[in-house]
Amino acid sequence: AAGDGIDTDKHSATISAGTLGVFHGAKTYLLQDKKGQIMETHSVSAGLDYPGVGPEHAWLRATGRGEYYAVTDAQALEGFRTLAELEGIIPALESSHAVYQAMQTAAAMSPDQQIVICVSGRGDKDVNTVAETLPKLGPQIGWDLRFEADPTKTQHESYF
Repeated sequence: AAGDGIDTDKHSATISAGTLGVFHGAKTYLLQDKKGQIMETHSVSAGLDYPGVGPEHAWLRATGRGEYYAVTDAQALEGFRTLAELEGIIPALESSHAVYQAMQTAAAMSPDQQIVICVSGRGDKDVNTVAETLPKLGPQIGWDLRFEADPTKTQHESYF
């Protein structure tokens, strides 16, 4: 969860920007300062707003068996919106990060290749968070839910 970007202090990108350390009794990647103190984290997704990562993910990264990508809050909202619009599935914000990265990965794949996304959780729990976040991030991704004008008074008035 890259939050506002891994070049800022507002992220939870433990695998991309973290360092090895011990947290809750496990050696893993975590967000810590030079003295080993846990740093504050940020993510639009409450489930990813955490300073560490499970040791299995740390092992998969360290052995090269897993690939991990940093996805910002704005990009996660793009994944959320795309899956909801195209498939009618409202993903959890945690999964929205994966949806966005899968779209990027799929764009570089050949038509005979396949990709699988595990969409965990329910996105309806995150709809309020998305609505609260859109005033800040919506302009970055071209997503604006405000109706400045009366939508019933458009050039298509004859339809109403």
